[in-house]
Amino acid sequence: MGAAVAGVGGLIVTWLVAYGLGPTTAGRFFAATSAFLVAVSIARLGTPTGLIYWVARCRNDPSAVARVLRSALLPAAVASIAIGVLAFWAAPHLALWHGDGEQQYITMLRALAIFLPAAVAMEALLAATRGFQRMRATVVVEKLGRTVAQLFLLWVAVSWTTTLDTGVVVTAAWAVPYLPAGIVAGLWLRRLHTERRAASGGPPTVITPGLFWAYTVPRAVAGAAHLLLQRMDILLVAGLLGFAEAALYTVATRFVTVVRLISGAVGSAVQPRLATSMSSADHLTSGALYQVTTGWIVVTGWPILLSVGWTAPVYLGLFGAEYVTADGEIVVWLLVCGMLVATVCGVVDSVLVMAGRTGWQLYNVVAALIVNLVLNVWLIPDLGIIGAAIAWTVSLAVNNIVPLVQLRTGLGLHPAGRGTAVAVALSAGWFGVLPALTVLFLGRDAVVAGLAAAGVGMAASAWRLRKTLILPSYQ
Repeated sequence: MGAAVAGVGGLIVTWLVAYGLGPTTAGRFFAATSAFLVAVSIARLGTPTGLIYWVARCRNDPSAVARVLRSALLPAAVASIAIGVLAFWAAPHLALWHGDGEQQYITMLRALAIFLPAAVAMEALLAATRGFQRMRATVVVEKLGRTVAQLFLLWVAVSWTTTLDTGVVVTAAWAVPYLPAGIVAGLWLRRLHTERRAASGGPPTVITPGLFWAYTVPRAVAGAAHLLLQRMDILLVAGLLGFAEAALYTVATRFVTVVRLISGAVGSAVQPRLATSMSSADHLTSGALYQVTTGWIVVTGWPILLSVGWTAPVYLGLFGAEYVTADGEIVVWLLVCGMLVATVCGVVDSVLVMAGRTGWQLYNVVAALIVNLVLNVWLIPDLGIIGAAIAWTVSLAVNNIVPLVQLRTGLGLHPAGRGTAVAVALSAGWFGVLPALTVLFLGRDAVVAGLAAAGVGMAASAWRLRKTLILPSYQ
């Protein structure tokens, strides 16, 4: 539910910015926030995954947990402050690359740089709470609190700001919630750590800064590369085609965020349990967790993806008539196809990382990033945003299929359980075949009615087969 709120909130944020600011200023906002998220992914040094991995292993040894927290949080704090200062200073150089609206873009980038340490702190501290096998902090602070605060402040900024610097005010409103979220996350982690210290009694755990960073450094590089995969195309489109095209591309691909949040929520919940089962070489439990969570992602993600694809003109029109274009519709369908493949691979990265194979994951993400950058530079000048969508779709396939093969051959793990098969069959039947038949026999105008019928049928079928979809199979 937290992922659903965050996903819908992300779409509303995109709508507020795209509809309220116009394509050019909206493009500046999307490019600036993309640069901010890439900087955050570099500054956090991979500590979220490292904290989950190690806290989950030594959560019954308070002294070991304290060593893990010291090993992770101090370097991340130093790095985030240093990169924030560097980003503030380097803002004019990035703005020069984009040219148009240079001064406004500089101010937007600098407003975001101020809140970069708070964003890094929030992510790292919440990850540590998940290492204690507690999801409530992440849901309350990040998925609900930060999302709702951003929506409220953005609505105020778009509705009541009438100055020429509306884009700057909107950007600051988007970033401000990271500060209280980081403070609350720290207080929540402190309470969990205090409670665990009072109830300690487990065996001592050997953990040193060297062990922590030997695991975490590959994940730091992989995490930055992963964010570049998601956001670099927006920056490239803005630089090569302009801010208006960047806004159209962002709008056409924003629905992907909803499905990513669903997958991320499942991955965050299952990571500590995967870490525990992997540490004891219990591959039976790990395989069951992987398979059942893949079914969950498919049964929730595929209906969203296919519904957006079938109603692409309506979806684009929500953000403004200027975004309804033939290129936009093609981009939507390309990303739908890419995400269908990605979701059926499940939480493949989480399984690989919790198995301790951060080196494998690093190679995979870097390879996918190289493919993405090469295809973007090659295709965007000739094909525009369609070229960017092709690059993203191909890199998505590389980043999911390669680790899938590694898990199957190296650890004997795969996502193809009974629940996954049922989820694929139900989703493809109700939201793929039924709307296609509706369009074929009744025309495109009837597709919404077809999707409504699909929703009812999907809900009834999923309820009927709920035990297969929900319960892990150890067969």
